[in-house]
Amino acid sequence: MKIGFFTDGYLPQLDGVGENVSTLATALRQAGQKVYVIAPKHPGFKDKDPNVFRLRSVRVYKKPEWRMALPIPEKDFQKAAKIPFDLIHGHAGGPVSFLGFEIARRRNIPYVFTYHTLWNRYTHYILKGKVLTPKMMEVASKIYCNMCTLIIAPTKRVKKELESYGVTKPIYVISGRLDLDRFRKVEKGYLRKKLRLGKEISIVLYVGRLGKEKSVDLIVKSFSLVAKSKENTRLVIVGDGPEREKLEKLALKESIGKKIFFAGFVNRDQIPLVYKDADIFVFASQTETQGIVVPEALASGLPCVVVDDPAFKEVIIDGDNSLSANNNPKDFSSKIIKLLESPLLRRRLGANAKKFAKANFSIKQQVEEHVEAYRKALILHKNRKTQVEVLKKRFSAIRDFLQVNKRLALFKQVLTKEF
Repeated sequence: MKIGFFTDGYLPQLDGVGENVSTLATALRQAGQKVYVIAPKHPGFKDKDPNVFRLRSVRVYKKPEWRMALPIPEKDFQKAAKIPFDLIHGHAGGPVSFLGFEIARRRNIPYVFTYHTLWNRYTHYILKGKVLTPKMMEVASKIYCNMCTLIIAPTKRVKKELESYGVTKPIYVISGRLDLDRFRKVEKGYLRKKLRLGKEISIVLYVGRLGKEKSVDLIVKSFSLVAKSKENTRLVIVGDGPEREKLEKLALKESIGKKIFFAGFVNRDQIPLVYKDADIFVFASQTETQGIVVPEALASGLPCVVVDDPAFKEVIIDGDNSLSANNNPKDFSSKIIKLLESPLLRRRLGANAKKFAKANFSIKQQVEEHVEAYRKALILHKNRKTQVEVLKKRFSAIRDFLQVNKRLALFKQVLTKEF
């Protein structure tokens, strides 16, 4: 199949969408599919892949950099528009995926869309939430999804939410998977050397964007309670975003500024090295469709402490591979302390986490599920085309019948006048 990935998030953008789309595109190609990627252009970044086409873009956010594509008919745009796609797969729900939808509509080919983001949780980024409301995003999601051939949801939680909006098109649940080889046979020492932390220091790690919806403030407040009893423990925050300054001020307010390291962005190739040096991974977001960093941590053999949220029900087994906590600093910190005080428990959960990742996060399984969804989309689209053609023939027959009757009526009128 010739598949067009029209995505608003892609390398070098280091978020869950970009990481997942890149991993999936590579794996589909290795499985024999022809995948073309159309994504926003990032100044100074050059693709080695000839099947990646970039659209001119403007920067929307600086830290982390997020760019919005402008579908201007330039060189790459024109090349991509000529590719004879069998199917188009949209990701992220911005201008690029909308462009993919329009091309699919005009060519009358299937359009599959992966609902990566719960947009009703992100309206605060659009003019500070003063124009778009969560309900408006739900209505928009319903309309858009019902125009697609089928939808892919990363978790059952997302499928259930889309159905609550009124989405009636088929929804396939296909979780994002990992290239597990990236997290195997990784050497220790990178993060400790970078931050000058000795082996006697325990590292509690967060990886992700520093946005309001990620609830990193809960992690900082929780760690302030941990730091009171665990002197040789440090919180390392990897990532950047609009909340960084507020979080740094919060750390000073909690009197733990010297025990928290804001490491900023780390190159994608070095992310497995970051996990390797940590002792515990923490994540408190309640707006995730999947939260790919949690599977990454599990694949690295890290026990996690996460807020009890539907997004993690399919990956976090409380007490077996990680611990779930209530959404408050007291309970969240108590779970971190529990792991810090029991190396045996950490090792057991970490070993189970790695086994769970091996059994559930294989990219091969994701490829097979996507190919099956694509085949289903082709069948649905073909059936729809047949139904449309049948309806057209019926309407044409009815129209011809009405025209014949109209002519007969006119003929009768003429005969009546003559005789």
